[in-house]
Amino acid sequence: MSKPSRSRSSSSYADDVEKLFRFTRGRWLFNEREQNDIRYTRFNPEELSRVACEAMGARSCTLITKLEEGSYNKAFCLTLDNSLRVVARIPCPLAGPSYMVTASEVATLQFAKEVLKLPVPRVITWSGAKRGQVNPVGADFIIMEEVPGVSLGERWSTFGHREEVIPILNGILDMEAKFESLRFSLIGSIYFKEDVSADLQTIPLLSGAIDTTTRQLAEKYRVGPIADYQWWRGDRAHMTLDRGPWPDATSFFLAAAKNEQMVLDHQSPSSSLYRRKPTHDQATHSKLLSMYMEAVPHIIPPNDKDLCVPTLWHPDLNLGNLFVSASGPAHLEGIIDWQHATILPYFSFMSIPPALVYKGDKICMDGLFPGPLPPNLDVLSAEEQAEYRLQLRLAHRHKWYQAKSAGNPRRRPARRLPHVHELIMLPNYVIRSWADGVFELREALIALRRNWVTITGGLTPCPINFSEEEITEHEAQMERFRCYEAAVDAVYSVLHCEGDGLVVHQDFDAVHKLINTLEETWDEEITGSPFPFKDGEYSYFLS
Repeated sequence: MSKPSRSRSSSSYADDVEKLFRFTRGRWLFNEREQNDIRYTRFNPEELSRVACEAMGARSCTLITKLEEGSYNKAFCLTLDNSLRVVARIPCPLAGPSYMVTASEVATLQFAKEVLKLPVPRVITWSGAKRGQVNPVGADFIIMEEVPGVSLGERWSTFGHREEVIPILNGILDMEAKFESLRFSLIGSIYFKEDVSADLQTIPLLSGAIDTTTRQLAEKYRVGPIADYQWWRGDRAHMTLDRGPWPDATSFFLAAAKNEQMVLDHQSPSSSLYRRKPTHDQATHSKLLSMYMEAVPHIIPPNDKDLCVPTLWHPDLNLGNLFVSASGPAHLEGIIDWQHATILPYFSFMSIPPALVYKGDKICMDGLFPGPLPPNLDVLSAEEQAEYRLQLRLAHRHKWYQAKSAGNPRRRPARRLPHVHELIMLPNYVIRSWADGVFELREALIALRRNWVTITGGLTPCPINFSEEEITEHEAQMERFRCYEAAVDAVYSVLHCEGDGLVVHQDFDAVHKLINTLEETWDEEITGSPFPFKDGEYSYFLS
């Protein structure tokens, strides 16, 4: 199945209805599903309320509203008896090592607010605030202030005039400029100084020329192991792997492959649970990893270039994580969901923010400008005309960002790298290759071989070698893989659910029955894989 949205829930959580928990006569009233939810994450809502009240000077919590449940978090709004409201976030087990993920998110939030001066929610308290003490809530948590405004997703399709949308577009560019303004000493994730090992505490957070104020503010932070859940998922959580921090891009890229080889060695040759079909043999996998590791030192841009500088970026700038003013021109009011934020080589962040990506299929994006609208627009219905004009506006925002960021003197050389796409995606292809299959990793390696002379100058022989038969076989497998992805997307569309399997609660029974019907139409010969919506089949989360 395709990669899921971060902000939605996994198939373990079918209930998308907003849940209200009321404190009555000293007891929390839950229905059976909610009780199972609470046991799954093992937290005590009474203690969570007590901690929030203590931090905010309130006597009691009058209402807890479940705001959102994602694959990696539960979010609640707590209304206190002094009319104040705060947001509590509790990580799910899929998020990674609980304390590490929480500590890194809190440190990154405070760094973004104090040093980068970004509009992020203030952390009021969190599970590590009182170090060395037993956490009465029973789970790691973050309690923070509410972000003003509304999510950009609520207004994104309603902007009718350029003057309304330009402020948020400029706000995104300004935020990126702040990310680019600082150079970090290592590749990894941000933590408070006391949350990293003693040897890492001696290495300053930032490098290069830094003004005195910034240096002083940054002193309480350090770079520690990468908090990205991909490096901790499944069996990896129990393995001793190299999770950084790393001194340079080459070390980071090589660690991904060395870790994957350890995972490969740890697996049974016949293991296929939760893996994407068709599975590949270990010898093929090892061969690809070896070629990748031999190629890495030659494809990484020189260290003396800005392209490799360790840089902090937001992990998921989607429409739900950017908050804007509720009416009028959309000014940036808040940026949420910093969980799994990482410091990576600068070239890793050359993609367009997900919020601005045009995802429609009605507007041509091949030229410098999007469009044009269809010549027969006038004969279409009013609804169809409105949809085309909306799609054109969305496409213009995508192109506007591309044009503006192309003028960035630092971004320009990064985006012109002939293998920039491969540089962005390769570490993820590598660390997911046992679970997802080797198709994308092998495709990237073939692209590197094809452009080897352009990338390296041709002074070094290319270590990536495939026979004509291997190329032919790969192309056939990739064609089937693309058919598989298209088939899965079609199923999602029919089910009206996200890639993580979330459906509206009241539709759950009907959707569950519909899956059985869809399975009958699934063509395994065309897709090359069994129907994925079954227990034991491929899972992006569990593999």
